[in-house]
Amino acid sequence: MTNSDLICAFCGKEPEEVVSVVNAVSVNAKGQQTASAICNECVELCVQVIGLQKPEWLERHRQFVATLGK
Repeated sequence: MTNSDLICAFCGKEPEEVVSVVNAVSVNAKGQQTASAICNECVELCVQVIGLQKPEWLERHRQFVATLGK
């Protein structure tokens, strides 16, 4: 799968429309590989939803993100 084949499974945007698309490949119970992707915009939306549902998680997430730049 090339970068141009990636489409966000959540919103349908292509790499040219967003900052980044992350691809994940998994193997199902039948041994078949499946691929899906998610864009940075949908990841941000997921973080917001989880933050609303589990506010205590949000501070841990902020701390984790802060370590990425070090």
